[in-house]
Amino acid sequence: MDSRGWQNDATLDQILAAVAAATHRRFPKLGRDELAMTLVIPDGEEPKGASLRGREPWYPASVVKLFYMVAIEAWLERGRLSPGKELSGALHEMIARSDNDATNHIVDLLTGTTSGPRLAPSALRVWLAKRRAVNRYFTHWHCAEFAGINLTQKTWSFGPYGREHQSRFRVPNNHNALSTDAVARLLLAILHGEAVNRRRSAAMMKLLTRTAPGKVEAGAPMDQVAGFLGQELPKGAKLWSKAGWTSTVKHDAAIVQLPDGSKFIAVVFTKGPVAAASRAILPFIGKRLAAALGPDIARSRVRHRS
Repeated sequence: MDSRGWQNDATLDQILAAVAAATHRRFPKLGRDELAMTLVIPDGEEPKGASLRGREPWYPASVVKLFYMVAIEAWLERGRLSPGKELSGALHEMIARSDNDATNHIVDLLTGTTSGPRLAPSALRVWLAKRRAVNRYFTHWHCAEFAGINLTQKTWSFGPYGREHQSRFRVPNNHNALSTDAVARLLLAILHGEAVNRRRSAAMMKLLTRTAPGKVEAGAPMDQVAGFLGQELPKGAKLWSKAGWTSTVKHDAAIVQLPDGSKFIAVVFTKGPVAAASRAILPFIGKRLAAALGPDIARSRVRHRS
C-alpha cells in the first residue's frame, strides 16, 4: 500500500481561502468553524492538495459509507467474504441510494457483529473489539490523514438501541468521526487503484458515478447531486461522489472531471443549522471550486510540459 498522500500547494491554499471567504460573505450566518474543505489535484507528476480544517474530526454522516465500501472490496479480495447478488445489491443500495438498512448489513458482514439487546460489560468489550475491525484495517495504511478517524457505528435514521446505543453513548469518544483530509485520501486511493486491484477500484468508481449535474437520480431517497457539489458544475463535466446529510450536517465527497479532461477531488463538510437547512451552500462552493481549479489545472499542465 502506497501511504503517500499529496504535496501541499500554496496556490490551492489560496483558492480554498478565497472560496471560503466568498461562502461566508454569501452565507454570513455560517460559522467559521462550521466549514471544512480539502482539495486534491490527483494527476500530474504527483498529487498536490490543500485543506481548511482538514484534520478536524467531524461527524461524517453517510460519507462514512465510502470507507465501508473500500473495506468490503478488500475483504473480498482477501477471501474474507464471498461475492454474491445479496452483497452486490447491498453495496449498490449503500452507495447509490445511501440506504441505511443496507449499510447496517454491510457493517455486520465486515465486523462479524449484530445489533440486539444491551450486553454485559465483558460481552460488550468483545463486541466492540470486533466492531473496530474496519478501524484496524485503515490504521494499517499508515496514512497521516487517517489519524483520529472512527468507523464503528452503523448509520441510523431513527437512532440506535441496545448494544448500539451502549457503544455510541456509554463508551467515551466512540461516535463515528472523519475529517475532510481522510475522505480525500480515500478517494485518491480509489481513483488510483491503491486500496485493491484496479478491477475492484473500477467497480467502486462505477458505484460512485452520478447523473449529469443538476438532474435528480431516479429512485434515490434524496438526490446526491442537486443540493450538493455537483449541482452547478459546467456542462460536460463528469462526477463521482458520495453525499451525506442529516438534520444537523450536510457533506459531499466528489471526484470531478472538467470538460477538458482534468480532474480534482473536493471534500466539503458543513455543520450547524444554516448549513443543514440550505440546499445552496454546497452548490455555491462546487461552482466556485470548478471555476478556480479549471484555469489552475490548465496552468499546471503547461508547467509540466515545459
